[in-house]
Amino acid sequence: MRNILRSAVALTLSAAVYGLHAQPAPGGWQFSAEAGALHQWESNIDDGGKLSVDAWSLRLGASRVWTPKLRAGLSAGLGQNKYSFSGNTGFGGSRPWSNVREARLSASINWQANEQWNIFAIPTVRWAAETGATLDDGRTLGLLAAATYRVNDRLSIGPGVGVFSELEDSADWFPILAVDWQITERISLRTGRGFAATRGPGLVLVWDPSKRWSFSLGGRYEKDRFRLDDDGIAPGGIGQDRAVPLYLGVTRRFSPNGSLSFLAGTEVGGQLRLEDERGDLIEKSDYDIAPFAGAAFNYRF
Repeated sequence: MRNILRSAVALTLSAAVYGLHAQPAPGGWQFSAEAGALHQWESNIDDGGKLSVDAWSLRLGASRVWTPKLRAGLSAGLGQNKYSFSGNTGFGGSRPWSNVREARLSASINWQANEQWNIFAIPTVRWAAETGATLDDGRTLGLLAAATYRVNDRLSIGPGVGVFSELEDSADWFPILAVDWQITERISLRTGRGFAATRGPGLVLVWDPSKRWSFSLGGRYEKDRFRLDDDGIAPGGIGQDRAVPLYLGVTRRFSPNGSLSFLAGTEVGGQLRLEDERGDLIEKSDYDIAPFAGAAFNYRF
């Protein structure tokens, strides 16, 4: 569910799938800094015990419009998810895992092929491992790509695909739908943006009642896999947290470059999975609906 934090960091900003029609002329670099934190309250695990999570993330990015039709950039980010298991935890003993560190390095390429078609790609390298494990043992690769067709000035839509390598498993791929639909002057439906590239974009409905305020309703499917340390119940194994977070958000823009966002929501369909170092299942368990809330800050210069 930690990817929802990365969505909140850029809650109402343009996603990579949006066209270049409003981009500045080729020239200088644009830089961005993003930071956020989130808390997920305790929820019951079906096999016994409770789970809560605290998460934070930081990201720095740089992009440039190289030609009137091509924009490209790089971003790097760090984050941590602190899992707290309490009570008589039947899943994985008293502590299946604890602090999970994450780092990402991504590129973004957005090419306006002609007046109607826009193509984007986001290749990513991700490292995710519990404290005490080597980050390089949790390295995976990913790619999100799509082509959008500009139906008119209000609607761009098109197909895409996400492909991600998996820790000790075959590659995972899925279709995506990239959409940027300005339904009215103040309401839009967008492919929700994540922190660099996540397990596929979700959808977010945005209402902009003024230049300063935005309100959002969004959701996405998420699956996080990470390498475990050598001291737990599954030495060198793999942990997985899968869920569908749904959220409401509000963003206050303080200037054309800076904004502060708050969000609150709940995770549904949550499931924990514990595997050995070969990727073979040890055990899995569902957990109850889990409420969460967070805040994020974004600045571009």
